[in-house]
Amino acid sequence: MAPIIGAATGLVLASPSAHPGGATPHVAVPIGIVVLAAVAVVVVVAVAVPPREHSPTGVRADALTASWWGELSRQQWVVRALCLVVMLLAVVAGRIGADDELENLAPALTVGAGLPLLVAGCLVLGRLWRWVDPWDTLVRLVAPGDPSRAPGHVWPAVAVVFPWLWYLGVYPRPLDPRAVGLALASYTVVTVAGCLAMGRVRWLSSSEPLGTLLSWVGLVPRLRLTRWTPPSGAAVLLGVVVGGLLFGALRRTGLWSAVAVLPQATLYATGGLLVACALGGTAAHLAARIGSPEQRAVAARALVPAAAGVAIAVSVARNRLFTSVQLLPGLIGDPLGRGWDLLGTPTAGLDAAPLGAVGVVVLQLVVVACAHLLAAATVPRPLVGDERLPVIVLLAGSVAAGVATLSLH
Repeated sequence: MAPIIGAATGLVLASPSAHPGGATPHVAVPIGIVVLAAVAVVVVVAVAVPPREHSPTGVRADALTASWWGELSRQQWVVRALCLVVMLLAVVAGRIGADDELENLAPALTVGAGLPLLVAGCLVLGRLWRWVDPWDTLVRLVAPGDPSRAPGHVWPAVAVVFPWLWYLGVYPRPLDPRAVGLALASYTVVTVAGCLAMGRVRWLSSSEPLGTLLSWVGLVPRLRLTRWTPPSGAAVLLGVVVGGLLFGALRRTGLWSAVAVLPQATLYATGGLLVACALGGTAAHLAARIGSPEQRAVAARALVPAAAGVAIAVSVARNRLFTSVQLLPGLIGDPLGRGWDLLGTPTAGLDAAPLGAVGVVVLQLVVVACAHLLAAATVPRPLVGDERLPVIVLLAGSVAAGVATLSLH
């Protein structure tokens, strides 16, 4: 890890930005050295980890972490009710609250802090999403009885996740309060309508990508991921997410600056996102099509912590996460930006760059590298010898793409 951390040096001044979370500082990084170091460490760990037998009976993610599984306890209902109220408040704040991104609760609560903290929380706590999911809660209240079953695949989610990736990686102003409120409200309507039309369990287990991915990330603690049997299409969905998130990061680097000023910049960015998602999904699909059923399952398992690491690292870029966390206490006291200031002014004492430009890049590289090392150290255990080759190649390609893209900042 020392070469990875030590390589992030050479700060260059950033161009000014109107929003603290919108600045894009450039940090000179020896990309070749960083990429080679990351790939070498991941490959060595994946090859050296000793094999260990696991039970041939796979543990279903829905039996452990998915929000739609079974009945809820009284405590879960209380926590979920609170989360549902918070989500509805974010929608209202986004649509009718202040236009200023720094004075509206919706951007900081959802895009800025909510998504990365949910990923990190599931990565550490495991079953967090089962206690949070506001959409499952809403559908359980609207339509209590549900005879549907999980279909055993997630192919619809591969298509449904693209609008989210487009919003986060292509849309010019993902922190605009009106856009955040509309996106959250639209996703809620689509999710509830899908659940009512196809059944709550069927839709949430196969077509709702956010909850599906968080459920899988929740399998990482206690090595539950190593005993998980992925549904059909899981590897492709994870590959699409990794490719889409990395393209969003790439679009904010100097490599994309010449395209960003063109009249059809959004169209070109949409095309680039499609290519990145296709590359990520194809690579994951090929790795998951090689060898025995166990080899194919391992390929999908390896991408779960990798995707979680990429999601967290991308959210740290431009200090968006740190800015949002600092704003949240004041915004909770004034969610609509009406000047109430019950818990203080949101921007009071705001530090737009608590880690500095170099610190942000170092943190991103460490997060991506550690996530892939976690996958390399745990996921290939059931495989021996050449059986590990596809998953090693997949992890090496993923960490190389992630580290290279983030180093461009």
